[in-house]
Amino acid sequence: MNQKITIVTIISFMFSISAFSQKMISGKIIDAADKQPLIGAIIQLQLGGLGVVSDGQGNFEIKTDDNSDIVILKYLGYEEARLEITSTSSDLGTIELVRANTTLDEIIVSASPNNYKNEFKGSNFRISPLALKNINPLSTEEVLRMVPGVNILGEMGLSNRPNISIRGSWGRRSKKVLLMEDGTPSAPAPYIAPGAYYNPVSDRITSIEVYKGADMLRYGPNNMYGAINYITALPSQKPELRVKLIGGQRNYQTGLLSYGGTWNNLGVLIESVYKKFDGFTDNSSVEVLNLNAKVFAKLSDNQSLYFKVSGQFEDNQASLSSQTPFTFETDPTQNPLAADQFTMRRYGVDIIHKWLPKENLSFTSKIYASDFERDWWRQITAKVKASELKNYVGDEIFNQRYSYLSSETFGEEDYVIVGRVLNGRESTSDSRWTYTVSGIKETMNLQWDAFGEKQKLEASFNLHRETFKDRFLVADSSRWARNGRTASDLRYRLWSANGFIRNEFNIGKWSITPILRFEHVDMYRQDLIAVAQNPNINSTEEGREPNIYNQFLLGITVDYRIRNGEFYGSIYQGMIAPSKVFGFLVEQDGIVTNPLAGQSINIDPELSWNREIGWRGSLLHNRLDGQITYFNNTSRNFYAGGRNEVFQELGKINVQGLELAFGAELFHISQHQLRLTGSVNFMQSKVLEGKLLDKDLFSQVIHSSATKNEYINKVNANRGAYEVYIVDGTNGEVLLTDEVIDQSDFQNITKSIITFGNEGIENAEAPYTPSWNANIGVNYNWNDFSVGVSGNYVSQQFTEFQNFINESSDGAIGQLPSFFTMDAFINYDFSIKKKTSLTLFVNGKNITNEIYRASRLNRATSGVFGGGFRQIIFGVNMKI
Repeated sequence: MNQKITIVTIISFMFSISAFSQKMISGKIIDAADKQPLIGAIIQLQLGGLGVVSDGQGNFEIKTDDNSDIVILKYLGYEEARLEITSTSSDLGTIELVRANTTLDEIIVSASPNNYKNEFKGSNFRISPLALKNINPLSTEEVLRMVPGVNILGEMGLSNRPNISIRGSWGRRSKKVLLMEDGTPSAPAPYIAPGAYYNPVSDRITSIEVYKGADMLRYGPNNMYGAINYITALPSQKPELRVKLIGGQRNYQTGLLSYGGTWNNLGVLIESVYKKFDGFTDNSSVEVLNLNAKVFAKLSDNQSLYFKVSGQFEDNQASLSSQTPFTFETDPTQNPLAADQFTMRRYGVDIIHKWLPKENLSFTSKIYASDFERDWWRQITAKVKASELKNYVGDEIFNQRYSYLSSETFGEEDYVIVGRVLNGRESTSDSRWTYTVSGIKETMNLQWDAFGEKQKLEASFNLHRETFKDRFLVADSSRWARNGRTASDLRYRLWSANGFIRNEFNIGKWSITPILRFEHVDMYRQDLIAVAQNPNINSTEEGREPNIYNQFLLGITVDYRIRNGEFYGSIYQGMIAPSKVFGFLVEQDGIVTNPLAGQSINIDPELSWNREIGWRGSLLHNRLDGQITYFNNTSRNFYAGGRNEVFQELGKINVQGLELAFGAELFHISQHQLRLTGSVNFMQSKVLEGKLLDKDLFSQVIHSSATKNEYINKVNANRGAYEVYIVDGTNGEVLLTDEVIDQSDFQNITKSIITFGNEGIENAEAPYTPSWNANIGVNYNWNDFSVGVSGNYVSQQFTEFQNFINESSDGAIGQLPSFFTMDAFINYDFSIKKKTSLTLFVNGKNITNEIYRASRLNRATSGVFGGGFRQIIFGVNMKI
């Protein structure tokens, strides 16, 4: 018995000595450049033992059995750090890791809570990884509502085709916003066809940056209003398997599976994402599959290589048509167009090599390419009086698709969008687009000394090529047909040689950064059906309509650094490249026409002068951070105003406003933290000059009595601003010269041309420029638990240059009322045996189930698009 007690005592004593000899080493790891925490950095001991990784604030703790050891700190893209520990050291304090000279911007994701990027000169906004984790967005548009200056034209989808407006740009398909993924333009054809028919799924994105200042000239071609850079996940510091599963209402499903890690100087990530959603309305389901992989390798002390390949596939019951005011008010979930189908596939590749021949000189070479194809079968539609609907479609179709209207009482101005019935059959059409994009870009960065400071010179040159095949097919046999007669077949090709030179002059607290960009574009359009009808063609070059132009763009940013912040101001000339919409026209003395035989195409880019002044930084010992910017942008050579709204005499538009973004720590006591975040945007727009033709207004729009009276009153109040044309039984279309028009004239009107400016309408606003946008949220964190709620407000906004307040019977025109929505989230983080980390989450979107009009995106084609209804999702994010 005594012997057993002695052995137990000795063993217990040995364990107590071992435990007593262990020491806990702690510290915090940050980026030496921007002082922000590095999440997931690897911390190891030279004498062995299990390593650890830094947490969401860059903090770490690691145990050692020895009083003397060396802590090794590693992070992909940074120089390795080694710190010696002694018997007296336990808290290593804040440790700064220096970015390796070979590091590429494409693999850096800052964990900063700040809502801006210091390296970008001028105004910009940054959405952090933490914000994206909390939101668990259905779509990228949901996140971008947080950005001051951004307005979303809602379409009830997953933003596979986002509709983003920045500082007053026309938002349909984000055509006048430059979209990028990891720094590479992501639109199918950024010059010829910049519409965003591809968008990365939100689950792949770890951060979003929105650029709006003069440094926009580093990017092109469409740099007039702003750019959005989606930053995707990079390889983790330790080998890691990630599984994310989400479910929700309306059969919402998301599955993400990835594996990656860093082995010495090699980082690898392989990732797949699958999404499925039945949609907010009937017949609007979507399936998306994304596969991607990326590799980062440090080849030597002065060379690195980055490789990324991706593929995205989509099958979507997307429709251009939506609802009339009558059907929207009756049941906003209805959509009878079950045969509409959008399918697409996109492949993309980026290869980037960085070489430093000297410590202060680097050359970055990028090769990029993408291949995109889509088919969009859309049922041909008609607008029918609700009272005549059953007679038009027949009993069978009415009972299948419109039975929800059986008990309704119909008014004279109630209309329904239906599938057109001709000769007893419904029909369909296909918009079939194929794009290829490729390019090579070389960028030089040189640091040089002057004025006792480091100066930074950057120069870049880019060769870029696009091809675009635009075919339109018609099938009269059935709405389900998937082949048909080719009605049009257009081919486009473009070459661009572009580049910029930029120097950051640093003089004490001042920084002056001039930038000059150059664009040379050579493109053509070819009507293949028209060419084929000519029996005398001698080569494949017959019928090409060329447009060649050059453009210089100049900008400058001045900033003054103060304690915990800086003041900045910039001015630059922005550009929207002539696309397929307006790139093949003739302009003479400001008047735009289609080219006649023998005329040379000479349309220039849309141009603007963009000015801004602002402040960004932190106050109250970093408890309050943010930015505020005043901007004033004036665009000219303005042709493509909106869908079927064109300036026959080129327009000039001014948009100005005030943007505010902030984050405030309301309290932080022990493990309890309450933080307020928000953004507010005030904006005013004014059409300064130009003559505009709205092609839909009298050929497609079904007017209500309210819009008829409103138009008549507008004309009679400012008769000189309107050229009104009517059908005369004898002379055809003629200009109406009567001083006053009335209802009898209205029914004969064929078109109306408006003059803006001093000789016409002086107070017209641009479409989709609401005076106020605001997004305010409050988040509470306690240990590993977090909860938050946010609200989003958009004030009333016009949807066309005519600025109709009243709504037409088909919903094509009219002011959108203001709306307010609320979202909420709950997250809980925990670990299993320190090897598996999990996050459980629940998110509520539009939790008050606000029913509101979000856009009239396709105008006479679509009518009203509502915003997304209440949607609850829940899921788990697991890392092993």
